[in-house]
Amino acid sequence: MKKIDLHIHTVATISDAPFEFGIQKLLEYISDCKLDAIAITNHNLFDLEQFTEIKSTIKISVFPGIEVSLAGGHILVITDPNNVTDFSSRCLEVTNKIKNPESSLSIQEFKEIYADLNKYLIIPHYQKPPEIPKQIIDDLSEDIYAGEVSSAKKFSSCIKNLSCLVPVLFSDCRISTDLAEFPQRQTYINCGDTTLGAIKNCLADKTKVSLSSEGKSDLIEIFKDGLVISNGLNVVVGERSSGKSYTLEKIFKENPDVKFIRQFSLIESSNKADEEKFNKMLAGNQSLFSQDYLSEFQNVVMDMLNCDIAGDSDRVQQYIESLKKYAKESKKFDSFSKAKMFSEEEYSISDSKGLVDLINSIENLIENIEFRSIILKHIELNKLKNLIVELMVEYGKREVVRLKKIWINDLVKDIRNKLRLRTAVTPIAEIDLYGVAMNLERRDKFDKISKLLQTEQVIMEKSIQGFKVIAKKCSYVNATDLKTAGAYKGSMASVYPKYNNPYDLLVALKETSGIPQAEIHKYFCKICYSILNKDGFNVSGGERSEFNLLQQIEDAQSYEMLLIDEPESSFDNIFLKNEVNSLIKEISKTMPVVIVTHNNTIGISIRPDYVLYAKKEKEENRMVHRVYSGYPTDQMLKSPDGAVIRNINVTLDCLEGGSDTYSERRRIYESIEN
Repeated sequence: MKKIDLHIHTVATISDAPFEFGIQKLLEYISDCKLDAIAITNHNLFDLEQFTEIKSTIKISVFPGIEVSLAGGHILVITDPNNVTDFSSRCLEVTNKIKNPESSLSIQEFKEIYADLNKYLIIPHYQKPPEIPKQIIDDLSEDIYAGEVSSAKKFSSCIKNLSCLVPVLFSDCRISTDLAEFPQRQTYINCGDTTLGAIKNCLADKTKVSLSSEGKSDLIEIFKDGLVISNGLNVVVGERSSGKSYTLEKIFKENPDVKFIRQFSLIESSNKADEEKFNKMLAGNQSLFSQDYLSEFQNVVMDMLNCDIAGDSDRVQQYIESLKKYAKESKKFDSFSKAKMFSEEEYSISDSKGLVDLINSIENLIENIEFRSIILKHIELNKLKNLIVELMVEYGKREVVRLKKIWINDLVKDIRNKLRLRTAVTPIAEIDLYGVAMNLERRDKFDKISKLLQTEQVIMEKSIQGFKVIAKKCSYVNATDLKTAGAYKGSMASVYPKYNNPYDLLVALKETSGIPQAEIHKYFCKICYSILNKDGFNVSGGERSEFNLLQQIEDAQSYEMLLIDEPESSFDNIFLKNEVNSLIKEISKTMPVVIVTHNNTIGISIRPDYVLYAKKEKEENRMVHRVYSGYPTDQMLKSPDGAVIRNINVTLDCLEGGSDTYSERRRIYESIEN
């Protein structure tokens, strides 16, 4: 087996953060990770002088390459060292075309630059951002040998899926002088030589690539010392202080995007603290539901913020006063004040929003592809087209009338202002009485909607792993409670008394500095969440922790690996066996899972794919920490340095308290049963 990394950066290009390359650091990386071949693949650039220096310094196979920005994604182009001069000139064309990080070549430009693609090893970003579009991969399918993925999880998924490309996992590492930790992202290939041709042949066959030196597709090498784990479910056992938790910490440190559920992390020191943390977590997890539920009301609130009832009242009063004054001054009327245009009212201007929405809806029906067959069952396409044309004609007519009214209003306003300048008679104040009446109606509707929203009611029920999540809408009970609605830190003592008068509350919130308008809707209705157990009662402290654990495990599906440290220290065996084990087994089908345990409920009944045994041993007056590993059915477990230990001894000592204890316990169980 040969270990390769064909994605290494040595030059800080416009697509990279600045870093200083160190050839000594590259030598350390090759030695530390025991690499047999590498490729230098900088972003849209090939530095021939630097490559020549690297190749003359390093004894393993070094291939010239480049990472090209293509159609919005990235693709590796690697060639034979004998072709380096021609390759360098072609890469220069790429450099000249791509002048900023957002630029990329078209597929046509890519083919024109590199011409005979058969001369190269071409590896696109496959399940790794920025990903090469599928149509580009299809176009280059005859010349693509493998696809680069971003994690062991995706590597395993591609191996299992016959329709996927052969996966490879590379470091994508910037070899800087201050690089402290070397990545553990390399691929093993089953070949004798590391020529470009041999590597191509291996990458054309999924059975010849793996993530471990053993060449097994279900194993992943996670440490540079050669320790491997399964890409499924792993159980770590061992005595106290033997290095089990240290092993988990090391996996967590050296692998990106890992979900780590630490020992006792789901248990609080006090019941009150536990309940507060639980309720906060629950509300956070369900925040999307709250946003969706209140989204329509948020639109109502934003609309009501523009409704100035107090201003309307002042304008009505001004209108009445001016009307009375105008009547009293009737004897002063002159030719200007008697003119019809002196007190002429303007046209009311309405928009065509409803008509525009209708046109857009019909346009969506016409252009919809996903549900076209269903739509055409009920409505003929030509009729939809005729309808949208007729509605657009109607929109045009209405728009003409609207524009005429605007023009006439401007003319009336101009004439009216000129007449008023030439007379001493007080003009009647302008007011839109219809608009005032509509605002009062809107306020009444707003008050009714808000009151309904504050009425206690269950608005959501959903089952999660045997528990039931309940969401209720209700009202806030005091100023302190109201303060929890948003991020505002000030006092709500002056605001809460208006809570039972929704519009007054809206005005008070609007006038409170520090409350964003986008958050005002949250202060009208409180959404509370609770969890019921399988019997329909509120969960106890222990059940809260059980729910937390199940949620944390389920949340791990968005990560690349799951680590759990001794869950039995906080939970009952029945819960571990029934709920936890089944969920972990399901997740382990799609990603590596590593559990540290002393408990046979997990260690045995969960039926792991791989076993790791941490042991502290004394050798030549010094303590040595070893991790033995193997399949559960193996008679012997083996450490990376070649030491072996009997699997049966490990199982009995770590999970059963030794063979004598196991036999005694078995006799007791049999006597109870009989």
